[in-house]
Amino acid sequence: MPAARERFELSEARLLADIPQNFSTRDGTLVDGSSDTWTLPTARNIDRLYFDRIDDPTFCWTVKRYVVHRLKTISNTSGVTAFKALKRLYSNNYSKRGGATSFEDRLLEAMEAAISEAKNKKALWTIYLITRWYVWCAEAFPEIGFDIDYAHELDGLIIPGSPKGEAVRVNDPDDGPLDRTVELPLLLRALSEDTCQDYESIEQRAALALCIAFGRNPACFAYLEANDIRNVADGLANVPPAYMIDLPRIKKRQLHPRDEIRTEPMEHRLAKYVVDLKKQCMSEVVTVATFDGPTNVSFQPLFRHPRGRTLLVHDDVVDRAARVQSGRISALVQSFAQRNRVVSPLTHEIMRVTPRRLRYTLACGLVEEGISRKELARLLDHSDTQHVRVYFDLKSNVVRRLDAAAAKSFAPLMSFFRGTVIDPETGNDSTNASEIAYADPSEPGTLSQVGLCGQKKLCHLDPPFSCYLCEKFRPYRTVDHERVLTSMLSERERVLEKLDDQRLGVQLDDVIFAVAEVCRIVEEARD
Repeated sequence: MPAARERFELSEARLLADIPQNFSTRDGTLVDGSSDTWTLPTARNIDRLYFDRIDDPTFCWTVKRYVVHRLKTISNTSGVTAFKALKRLYSNNYSKRGGATSFEDRLLEAMEAAISEAKNKKALWTIYLITRWYVWCAEAFPEIGFDIDYAHELDGLIIPGSPKGEAVRVNDPDDGPLDRTVELPLLLRALSEDTCQDYESIEQRAALALCIAFGRNPACFAYLEANDIRNVADGLANVPPAYMIDLPRIKKRQLHPRDEIRTEPMEHRLAKYVVDLKKQCMSEVVTVATFDGPTNVSFQPLFRHPRGRTLLVHDDVVDRAARVQSGRISALVQSFAQRNRVVSPLTHEIMRVTPRRLRYTLACGLVEEGISRKELARLLDHSDTQHVRVYFDLKSNVVRRLDAAAAKSFAPLMSFFRGTVIDPETGNDSTNASEIAYADPSEPGTLSQVGLCGQKKLCHLDPPFSCYLCEKFRPYRTVDHERVLTSMLSERERVLEKLDDQRLGVQLDDVIFAVAEVCRIVEEARD
């Protein structure tokens, strides 16, 4: 290609080392440096760097040199992110500097324009990589046109990090944590009631369960294999299942995401969805299309590609090609909410569910339960505790306060009441039903009958409160269920005020919404 030849002559004429024809990255990937398209597997996907889209030969040569440096010394991901940042600098700023004649002048104008744009957008962290590139190039080959004095100025800039946790801090309704009072319970109920058995639905439930349970980077789940989850109590008589799962750690220092594994327990109610997916995928052999023909991989990835990979890959990226991209995990989680029509009571739209929002939700919930900063950082797989500070700053604001009016307004959307409201005389016709009594704490020693139980076998619920969640419960239309609602709201408030562990207060919410729904039905009938 003419462009590639021009770059080679440029570097050769200046007596500078050319781009190596072939080289290995720190991650162990073999790259064909003579090509203008580099294929690089990362933790999230397989990226292709198209250098032929940078038309200026000098600019492109410096980008290649810097990307090679980062690929060899840091990681594939580091090289890919550097290329993307420099490609944006070229497209948005450098290529538009037609007035400047020399490479040095055009580059200075492009850098100043990019910095000015970042300041106006209050997003200075976006220029970090381009300043590192300029400083590195000024030190390596200043004769090309990199100003050393300007590089010293850039090196002295204090560039803040990205505003992590901002969605948590402002409690954003679309990007912040799910509301643990009215949103998370709906999502969990949809998960427990979804019975669709097509393969993608099973994948959706497994992806959602993993995100709810661990809140990890979706790339972590993309690298899971079928044998990573196991029941350590298997074969033990009269012992309930006890699931453990091996979670890959996605860290920059690792050469491969599975180089370091952290084993965590997973509660049965969520682990069963991952086990269901494991049973589905164990019987299939995964095949990757390479330039040398189809290749079977020796492992069983937990999540499969929805369709066969259309792009051929080299043998050294077969391991990554066999696994889904991290975006697939995000798509599965959101598709679950859309398929089940999970409507948020706050936005009145299909709930926006993402791995990041579920990560925020998990962290806020653990803070409610009194977890330490060190343990929260470990569970979220942070290297230190500074990133979890935002969750503790919001500890007093994470649980929604409820009164009778709020409970009744949310109740129709929550739909936790599954029984049937009846008249007392209707219940007298049933010989199998038993009456459910309620004792008002404000009037000790007094009992009032609130409805009938249609359950024909031994019930292990806690009447009368848990009865409101049971489809067999038939509350009386003429009873004052408002007393039950008021009592439960008072108990919830007492728990939230008196105890550091707010989990006990939140656990009452399902029953509160069910009682509120009965109150609403009775009111509408009376009106």
